Amino acid sequence: MLDHVKDTFLTRLQNDIVTDPNMQSIPLAYIMQLDIPDSIKHFFDQEVEIWLREEEEKFTSTERFDYDMPQVRMLIDQIFDLLKQNATFHITKFNHLLERAVKLQMNYMLEPHRTLTQFLFKDSPRISTMEVYDTLKYFFRFDYYKTAISEYFNLKYMREISQDQFVSLIEEIDRKTFEELRADTALKTVKTIMEFLSEAQNESVTSLPTDVLAAIFRDRKIDDFYQLIKSVENTGNKSQLTFDELETLLRDGSLPGFTTEEVAEKTEILGFDHMESIETAAPEISLSEFDVPETTIQLEEEEAEDELELEEEEEIEQEDEEEVAQPEPEPTMEEEAEPEVSEKVANDLADFVAKQISSDSPLEDLHEMIKGRIRKKIIKKLFKKKENEFVDFVDHLNALATWKDASRVIDDEFYERGINPYSKEAIAFSDIIYMRFFPKDKYVGGEDSLSRF
Repeated sequence: MLDHVKDTFLTRLQNDIVTDPNMQSIPLAYIMQLDIPDSIKHFFDQEVEIWLREEEEKFTSTERFDYDMPQVRMLIDQIFDLLKQNATFHITKFNHLLERAVKLQMNYMLEPHRTLTQFLFKDSPRISTMEVYDTLKYFFRFDYYKTAISEYFNLKYMREISQDQFVSLIEEIDRKTFEELRADTALKTVKTIMEFLSEAQNESVTSLPTDVLAAIFRDRKIDDFYQLIKSVENTGNKSQLTFDELETLLRDGSLPGFTTEEVAEKTEILGFDHMESIETAAPEISLSEFDVPETTIQLEEEEAEDELELEEEEEIEQEDEEEVAQPEPEPTMEEEAEPEVSEKVANDLADFVAKQISSDSPLEDLHEMIKGRIRKKIIKKLFKKKENEFVDFVDHLNALATWKDASRVIDDEFYERGINPYSKEAIAFSDIIYMRFFPKDKYVGGEDSLSRF
């Protein structure tokens, strides 16, 4: 079901944004003025902000000049404002980012604890509270999380937070949220999710698969309701529950399909139409007496990893120096008569791209695409240094014919391995695989995530 919703939502957004089939670039300014969900706009806006930060780091990393001079800073800000106003996404890169934005929103709706934790702490086990505020701008539902987190930071004068502390905080928020009127609050939450899915596919959704419902309650640590859903699954009678069936289950504990004699007194059912969503009836949460536990970040492993990375970089630099040291052969008369190097490279590249995107050209071998430093980091970070498992997984991906199939396999593998899909290594790995199916994007802004290593 969720794959269908995601595909439908993607198609709708693409039709709303790419109104001309000949569009090859999508300006950020154009995206921002469209009537599409704010969460999608913000995703693209933040992607350009990342580009700008990377550009700034390139020239402010030197100590030769003082880039903090007020006059210089003002000019830099003006340049970046101008660059942002004119930022564009190549159509293939745009489609890839749009898919990532849709996945992020759907993951957040179903499993906010896991999604927020992974998305916030994708690069570091400790971040500033300002980074938390900025990241929460990606999401426009379940505002009670934003309100409670913001109030708690202000109440405790917190300036930074660790991943373990954040996990404790968000678990406490939902413990308070579902403390009273447990069934009502759970049903309001499910209604909000159904409304989101209805909006996404422009079709009413009033039932959900039991595995989706189980994930909703498991993530929020509502263990009793999670066990009820698992009981329904174990009976084998139901693989999907309507909202009314779910309400009966949560209020009375009776399983749909069983006789009514099992419950002495049936509770009155409000039904989907009469139940408020949690957006319009948000809970009031007090965290004044809650203190997130202090944590100590272990740096030894990180330092060891940094040392290993330095060694890898030195090996790469040494290999590069050896390549540079090789003497160039003297050009022949025929070679001297060829066009300028830049023109020849451009022509060769164009021929290569044309060959890659032709309908009869085979898909590139991922083993040939994932090499050197990136390969080592993917094996170390994502596959826990188990190279044979990495090779087996890449062999499996090489056998797939479409990005849609590959994307589903990647999602499942990341979930099974407990890999943070928003980490820079996971993003880079996904992007390389994506390039296999859309090779043209390799040469039109498709290596942004790879440069972040």
